Amino acid sequence: MEEQLIQFNEKHRLFDRGDGIVLGVSGGADSLCLMQLFSAIRERYGLSLYVIHVHHGIRGEEAERDARFVEKMADQRGLPFCLVRVDAGAEAEKRGMTLEEAGRALRYEAFEKYRQQVGADRIALAHHRDDQAETVLFHLFRGTGPRGLAGIPVRRGRIIRPLLFAGRDEIERYLEREGLDYCRDSTNQETVYARNKIRLQLLPFVEREINRQAGRHIAGAAEKMAEWRRYIEEMGRRAYEEMVAPDGQALSLDIERFVREDVVIRGEVAGQIFGRILPGAKDLEQTHYEQVFRLAGAESGRRLNLPGGIAVEKNYDRLLFYRDEGDRLRTPIYMTCDIPCRHIVNVDGSLWQISLRVKKREDLPEEIPQKDYTKWFDYDKINNGLVLRNPREGDFFVLNEDGARKRLSRYYMDEKIPRSQRDSQLVLAEGAHVLWAVPGRISAACKITENTKRVLVVTKERIRHEGRSQCID
Repeated sequence: MEEQLIQFNEKHRLFDRGDGIVLGVSGGADSLCLMQLFSAIRERYGLSLYVIHVHHGIRGEEAERDARFVEKMADQRGLPFCLVRVDAGAEAEKRGMTLEEAGRALRYEAFEKYRQQVGADRIALAHHRDDQAETVLFHLFRGTGPRGLAGIPVRRGRIIRPLLFAGRDEIERYLEREGLDYCRDSTNQETVYARNKIRLQLLPFVEREINRQAGRHIAGAAEKMAEWRRYIEEMGRRAYEEMVAPDGQALSLDIERFVREDVVIRGEVAGQIFGRILPGAKDLEQTHYEQVFRLAGAESGRRLNLPGGIAVEKNYDRLLFYRDEGDRLRTPIYMTCDIPCRHIVNVDGSLWQISLRVKKREDLPEEIPQKDYTKWFDYDKINNGLVLRNPREGDFFVLNEDGARKRLSRYYMDEKIPRSQRDSQLVLAEGAHVLWAVPGRISAACKITENTKRVLVVTKERIRHEGRSQCID
């Protein structure tokens, strides 16, 4: 099997000579095979190997046995060993995940942390050909497209899977020839989980009753699909660059260009957007992509809520994709303005300084300049205290000298500000009367005239970009 590993590496360029590689080892047959194979080729490739084992805080003494076993196997081969203990049960409850999902997330986080600690180049995991077949079927049964049919990637970033060429039976025969025993996880024999049902019941039935090479053929098809995926990804990347742009904390998609593309490219563009908003998203299925396609033809203001807190909103000729993490992550803005004053606020992820001061009319130029980030008001027409705050229901502008009004919500619609972003906008107001919808329109009620004696000067200056919503007085 050493030569098969070398050939597989030459085909996929998973690691190079002199690389440092972290081996994720559970103690089962596949991960022990991974450790043994890399130990066998270590000197030939000049590799630095490191072993990590994650104890999930479940399975009691059986898990303790596995940890001791992996440490012993690493010591016998002279490999550095790292044991990481986590509480998968508590983490599943905290993150709102299943126990299986939380365990996976914790493992990958531990692997990456250890890789950085030792300065390794790669993380090698022991997924094999039967895992690939099981994963493809699992995705297929849940509902998937080409992305899911490509199965487990041979490499993703720094993670490599160098055993995907081998089946479970080949791995066990190799360990038997090497005189190596391995740990057996009792939970792998439980048919509570859908994956276990596929592994223990479905695949054996298919291979026994239909084709003995079914698992190999499914894995082979996944490898071919992965090759097609790489081509489609490149086409999708080019389309993405043409039609997607940042918009605050969202990604904005040009609908006109989007709908002109073939459905395959549309799916790829949507998938790349999802991947940027929620890296590692696992719960998005083909039906969610189809919902996005339908939303592109819906009326403006319609919205989708997708797994992982992804929201998609139709905003006129754009689709906006963003993480909807709720108002709990945004501190509402409400600041009284005792003039003169200066406040620092965070609006849609950008930090701004708002300054208010009063000047005599004769101290200003005869022709008041029109600027986006400086506004002038007749201070003597302001009757109540001013407040910097987020919009509220009932807010309005005064449109003209006759006192005609326009609702702030209508103004936001006319300006094509997405519904999802309206509550986080900033206004300068006295009661429900909006003097300035920052940085846009001002009210006509307080405009400067030839009779103005005192002028309120309000300036808005960008300081720096910030990642969270907050207000600082």
